[in-house]
Amino acid sequence: MIRVSGLFAVVFVLMFSNIEAQITVDNTLTPTQLVQDVLLGSGVSVFNVQFTGSAIQRGTFAGTSNLGIDEGIILATGDINLAPGPNASGSESLGSGVGGDPDLAAIVGSTTYDAAVLEFDFVPSSDTVRFFYVFASEEYPEYVCSEFNDVFAFFLSGANPLGGSYVKKNIAIIPGTTIPVAINSINPGVVGSFGSAGGCTSLAYSSLYTNNTGGATIEYDGFTHILEASALVIACDTYHIKIAIADVFDGNYDSGVFLKAKSFSSPAVSISAVGSSFDSTMVEGCGAATYIFTRGGDIANPFTIDYIIGGTAINGIDYTDLSGNPIGTSVYFAAGQDSAFLYIDPVNDAISEATETITLAIPQVISCTSDTLSATIYITNVDPMQISLTGDTLICVESGETSILNVDFTGGYGPFDFNWDNGLGNSQQVIVSPVVPTIFTVSILDSCGNESAQQSILVINECDIQTTNVITPNGDGFNDFLVFPNLEQYPNSELYVYNRWGKVVYQNLNYANDWSPTELTDGTYYYILNKSAGIEHPAESYHGTITVLKSP
Repeated sequence: MIRVSGLFAVVFVLMFSNIEAQITVDNTLTPTQLVQDVLLGSGVSVFNVQFTGSAIQRGTFAGTSNLGIDEGIILATGDINLAPGPNASGSESLGSGVGGDPDLAAIVGSTTYDAAVLEFDFVPSSDTVRFFYVFASEEYPEYVCSEFNDVFAFFLSGANPLGGSYVKKNIAIIPGTTIPVAINSINPGVVGSFGSAGGCTSLAYSSLYTNNTGGATIEYDGFTHILEASALVIACDTYHIKIAIADVFDGNYDSGVFLKAKSFSSPAVSISAVGSSFDSTMVEGCGAATYIFTRGGDIANPFTIDYIIGGTAINGIDYTDLSGNPIGTSVYFAAGQDSAFLYIDPVNDAISEATETITLAIPQVISCTSDTLSATIYITNVDPMQISLTGDTLICVESGETSILNVDFTGGYGPFDFNWDNGLGNSQQVIVSPVVPTIFTVSILDSCGNESAQQSILVINECDIQTTNVITPNGDGFNDFLVFPNLEQYPNSELYVYNRWGKVVYQNLNYANDWSPTELTDGTYYYILNKSAGIEHPAESYHGTITVLKSP
């Protein structure tokens, strides 16, 4: 079978589409930098780094994606610049043009192409070495169970602590099995459109497969879940690992393997810190923080880790355990337990002071070189919340006016919740337009559960009255009454109406816009409106004329 890649399709898409990939790739680092600065974690020393293949086949990747790994190194059977999404084609290939690899060919029993091989010697500090990876390919899903079974492997060589030696032992296997990870073993669970049932290694591990058709962040059509490669080793012995990937049967349809940054490790123990709110910060009066200890290798027996306490905070004064006692100097692992936890409770001394630190350090006792692991927790104190509430207190709703209420505050520890009455939600700023005088009240709750004092503001709807000068009391339902808009907001206002000779023709000591002067003849009259005092507006007298027109 001769296959045509999607090279021309991807060129068209790149030229005429605005693609924003979620990951980025870079191939400027040397092979040694890729291993030493990116892949290497704790408890391992590395030397004799070598790479075989084209420089376009190796590099770093970073960014949020559905791979589940945010950064690391990538090896590919073509140009790594194919890897960023979106998944615009089902057959991408930016082949490198280099040859295959004999060790990979021996696994699949077929010719390999475009091999990328990264290998190095290493010395582990404990009895286990491990790292995490994802295998991805454009061969998915249509070539599942076909001869186009692009191959990769992690070949380990060195002493086997159970006896004998590892000789290019492939540790890229499906968890709990001896089956190598490949397109024909981890897949959607169905034979591809160009495959056959006889070409399958397994269809039973679809739970480890991610279908990326139409995905926004990665180009490859499919990839595995995050898998762990691990092996038992002898601490302080020298081992060799060969990380290799190649196309099979032809050089089309690229594949890649993503190796998680800092995951190639052999730590006897590790330590990390999680604060009471986020990262490694805890706040006085805001709950405990946690030190997390882990151990690798054989966990069948109990184990105790001793640590050294440092930092600017004072044990037993600035922080305690959950019982209020100074923390100890060791943590205990029960048999079969690979993690242990130490909880730190900051003492809320109500003293405004600079950020303090707690550092726990663990000298590596099972290590071939001198090394110290450490993690730091930061204790910060937060000032009590001071809150103010501002906004327009006098509006005229009838004229479309609103009041913007804004909460200003200091202190506390975010994020914050704004608790308004009147059903105004959870925002620092709200817009209100009450028809009647209304008191709005708010308080703030910080992430530590501390609540501020309440603040209130009275918003009044009160408008200036408007005058009128023509009235047509002819019974047509339009302009029949002498109306001063907004007068209803000023009860007990007095109205006096005079004819041209100064005689009072109408008066009302509590005028309510309800007089229709049907008894008057057409003509011009004079009025005095003594508006009563409102809530905010003072009493005021208005003088003017009105024209009465009964006939059109």
